[in-house]
Amino acid sequence: MIKIGIVGLDTSHAESYAMAIRNHPETSLAAVWDGGAVRDRAYARAYGERNGATLYDEPLEMADDVDAVMILTLDWTTHRDLAVPFLRDAVPTAIDKPVVGSLEDVRAIRSAANETPLFGGSAVPYHPSLRSIQVAGDGWLFYGVGYGDPFYYGCHVVDAIRFLVDHRWASVAPADGPGRSVDVVFVDGSHATIHLDGASNRVGASNRETFTFVGVGDETVIQEVETTHVDLEAMYRGYLDAFVEAITGARDAAGERMLDAATLLLGANAALEEGRTITPTSDSLAAYDVDGRAFLDDYQPYY
Repeated sequence: MIKIGIVGLDTSHAESYAMAIRNHPETSLAAVWDGGAVRDRAYARAYGERNGATLYDEPLEMADDVDAVMILTLDWTTHRDLAVPFLRDAVPTAIDKPVVGSLEDVRAIRSAANETPLFGGSAVPYHPSLRSIQVAGDGWLFYGVGYGDPFYYGCHVVDAIRFLVDHRWASVAPADGPGRSVDVVFVDGSHATIHLDGASNRVGASNRETFTFVGVGDETVIQEVETTHVDLEAMYRGYLDAFVEAITGARDAAGERMLDAATLLLGANAALEEGRTITPTSDSLAAYDVDGRAFLDDYQPYY
């Protein structure tokens, strides 16, 4: 049985992953820590009691008692400081979305991971409808439409497009179109147009929170990922399955795709802010920073 520790109870993800962990045949929830940014201590104690998990006063205290951890704090500027000690202690680590807010944090996490399994990002790519897509060959054309905040929620569609392409990004530039949209070129010649907040900008759009993906290659594929309870449970289950595979060595656990997607998310938002093309080596990308604390100040948990 793989003993997992949860680090951070700010969002509904902590409850959702607790359920997925309890229902998974190979995992148990053994430990929990929360810094009190959103929830109070009573909530953390009750969470531990409900899930049979020990509540720790400091996150790294659980390192010797777990086989892996999930970093779930809302404020992504805390992810580096929370994840790096676990990675250096050889504890497999999953980092929730958005993974980081700066290129410096990407580099620090990559360096700390070394040979330790690293996983994370959005759960949307692990929805069954996206995992079932077979992308054969290079040079595909993709469209992705998301909704909401272009960074906090935009990561869902960016991570999913990066999952589908499975190649590093080469450039990202502002795109013509409604809302906050970017054009991405990948090293294999694939292109993607990503509408980070596109669903809310469509004429006559409904209030459904839905991600839409279109891929055009040897064949055309269209998939919608909704956010019903059934869809969310399927995503979290798929995400946990993939994390378990990373922990056990059944899949690539270097975290490079996750970190490249995190860098693309930064590049997309930098391109929109500066109104020009950004590449992975752009000085402006290295200087770009998205402050998670400002988002935290306005955040209210769903439950």
